[in-house]
Amino acid sequence: MIHVPTSEPKSSTAQSTARVPPNRKCTLGTVVLGFSIFLVYYAALDGPFIFDDTSTIIDNSSIRRLWPLFGDGETTAPCSPPAATALYARPLVNLSFAVNYYFGALDPRGYRAAHIVLHFLSALLIWSIVARTLRLDYFHASFEPVADLLSLAAALIWALHPVVTESVVYITQRTELMMGFLYLATLYCSIRYWSTSHARGRTFWLALATLSCLAGMFCKEMIASAPAMVLLFEHTFVARSVRRALSQSWPLYVGLTLSWIPAIALNYDGPRTPMAGFSLGVAAHEWWFTQAKVFFLYLKLAVWPWPLVIHYEIPYLKTLSEAWPWLLAAGSFAISTLVLLWRNRAVGFAMAWVVAVLSPTLVIPLVGETVAERRMYVPLAALVPLFVVGGYTLLALAWQLVTRHSETSKTSEGPKKVAVVVTAVLSIGFGALSAQRLTAYETELSLWQDALVHQPNDPLVRANLGISFIQAGRLAEAIPHFAAWVQLKPDSHWAHYNLARSLEGSEPPEEAMKYYRKALELQPDHVASHYNLARLLEGNKKWLWAIKHYRRAIDRQPDFSAAHTNLALLFQSFGDMPEAITHFKAALRTQKDLNNYVHLMLALRQADRSTEAVVVAERALEIAQSQGETGVAEELEIVLTSLRNRPSDQ
Repeated sequence: MIHVPTSEPKSSTAQSTARVPPNRKCTLGTVVLGFSIFLVYYAALDGPFIFDDTSTIIDNSSIRRLWPLFGDGETTAPCSPPAATALYARPLVNLSFAVNYYFGALDPRGYRAAHIVLHFLSALLIWSIVARTLRLDYFHASFEPVADLLSLAAALIWALHPVVTESVVYITQRTELMMGFLYLATLYCSIRYWSTSHARGRTFWLALATLSCLAGMFCKEMIASAPAMVLLFEHTFVARSVRRALSQSWPLYVGLTLSWIPAIALNYDGPRTPMAGFSLGVAAHEWWFTQAKVFFLYLKLAVWPWPLVIHYEIPYLKTLSEAWPWLLAAGSFAISTLVLLWRNRAVGFAMAWVVAVLSPTLVIPLVGETVAERRMYVPLAALVPLFVVGGYTLLALAWQLVTRHSETSKTSEGPKKVAVVVTAVLSIGFGALSAQRLTAYETELSLWQDALVHQPNDPLVRANLGISFIQAGRLAEAIPHFAAWVQLKPDSHWAHYNLARSLEGSEPPEEAMKYYRKALELQPDHVASHYNLARLLEGNKKWLWAIKHYRRAIDRQPDFSAAHTNLALLFQSFGDMPEAITHFKAALRTQKDLNNYVHLMLALRQADRSTEAVVVAERALEIAQSQGETGVAEELEIVLTSLRNRPSDQ
């Protein structure tokens, strides 16, 4: 268990005046914090796996065993996660999933219980970090009487803040949770390093800080800014200059900087996230212009966390005339941050923390995810204490002005009582909002239905809502959303394709064919559109057009067994046995289907190729018997007898 820090001898670097509250207060605060988190999140334990959980957990063969830890290049293992998933180059998170699987297989409750515990531990770290910081000589003991109250308030409000719900309940976002915990642990251990005077203790905290930062690099690369933030913390609160910080704590910065080596090695050939990078269709300046606006949306959500949406549709700002207000605001924020850092202001450190943690996604395009609430998990750890301590400071000043003629004891106790009430109100309010938000995570369908309320013009919301309705067997409800997707994204062949698919069973075939043709106008090489259009054309007795599209599907995907089969059946019905035989054989190369063997045997018999027909019939008989198809097997035996009695092929 992590406790609010005890007092220690002053060191030449930290000069902390910390004094630990009594153990009873620590215990009570821990219980309040833990119970509050559990009360809000326990209802989410029974939620299902969603979205990327399929690839990271359900279909992830690397978590099925705990040993060996590493794969051999061809096989995966707990510390060798599969490529093209959210866990690639994040082996510690994958290993944690393997531990979950070992104890509970695919029961989501175990995974979410681990998330709740990890979130609780991060809240304890925030409590301890803020308490120790407020007791540093930097604040001249001005917060000594309320350090315990304010630090617990900051941890509690952060833990119950609605913006962190996605990170806690979306299991794949354990990458964010583990990285966040280790980011905070790195700072906590560094503070202990500065405040410890004994050489053995300093060595211990130095090693722990280094290991925390290094482990974080194997969870998510966002922790890369941690060494810089540790330096800025010492610069601001302890050493009061970068040069002095580097001089006094150089072993710490050597250790933290070494943790960059694995991060560079894992990402040397580009970002590991499949949809991240500058070559995915979004111009760099458009992304940066847009992120200037997004940055202030993040700040807004920190202050007013509603509405929350699983996906935000933020149109790209493509020109300077569109983006200049946000660029001006972002520039002002950056300049203010630099000035405040130069003057060693705590506000400057908090502002720099937010920018540093968000900077990877502010700079590198992540197509399809312009905004994500989970990215605020760690930045909020600086903003909430800033608001709590800053709010209390303003309250104390106002109280002093109002009660300047009152007794000192009343004057000092008044702001405390108000702070307790405000903390209780905010915690209850945020807890209620978080609990309400968690109801949306009951199913993927409910998440997208919730998103539709706030983002009705988001093509991705419409697309996923339609797909979710189809997966739920509610085809009629999917069609309007696919139609809206087409209207919102008329240049998307996927939109037209999905609308066509949904219309097949409820409209005349011409309507579905119209959208398949439009999909092919937008993407001529789309195999599924060629195949499905061919099926509809065949059913509408437009056989020549059907053959044309079957051939185009096969040209683009030569091993497309179903297309070969349908095309072979068409040729067989026309009496063109050579073509039918060719395509039946092609179908069987990739799919050993009993029906294809039977049809090929019949085509060979019609083509008077009895010897070949016997071989195929014998193979079909073996498959029929192995599959328990007794009736088919009996018929095949009769056909085989007939074929063997035929004259040999000439």
